[in-house]
Amino acid sequence: MSQAAAGPAGRPLDLRVSDALREATLAVLSQNGYERTTVAAIAAHARTSKQAVYRRFQNKEELVAASVAHALLDAPPGPPQRGSVAEDLRQCLAGMVGALQETSLGGALRALMPQREKTAIAAVLDEAEEGRRLLMRQIFIATPFEADMETRIDLLLGLVTFRLIVRGVRITDEDIATAIYLVLGLVAPRDPEGHQGLPGM
Repeated sequence: MSQAAAGPAGRPLDLRVSDALREATLAVLSQNGYERTTVAAIAAHARTSKQAVYRRFQNKEELVAASVAHALLDAPPGPPQRGSVAEDLRQCLAGMVGALQETSLGGALRALMPQREKTAIAAVLDEAEEGRRLLMRQIFIATPFEADMETRIDLLLGLVTFRLIVRGVRITDEDIATAIYLVLGLVAPRDPEGHQGLPGM
């Protein structure tokens, strides 16, 4: 793979610097929030110059949007296997949660939630949500759970968005399993028994 790409003026760009800038953007954004994140801080974290940033991106908003979009593309859940709706949902949600909890992507998205009025950022967040919904529709379609599919998706994505992105509370494998079985109606909400050995997981 080539290590360079053309910059705005036709000058080659070192892809290692571009990668470092994207990683630095997520880390600084996660730590500082959007308003306190500066191009200078990102460049310093990436051990490069502000000029290197502006050769690639017009402004902070464009850099942030590109960095988040790239990170989301790098961590997509796999396609449904069609063996079990519950298991496909578990793998889908576990992949999302892992990417958001184990990397700086989760903190970066949390920092961007109040910034939806910014066009580039809103576009990235909307595209990310639609991608997650599309994958979950593929899991639900042509199954007994297709009825009220969009509401089921809302409820499952709500676990990730509200608990992890809004509140910053970690999500466990047990949380994921419980949410799936409640949404699928496979466990009565008032069942006092534990959820050990549920079918299909």
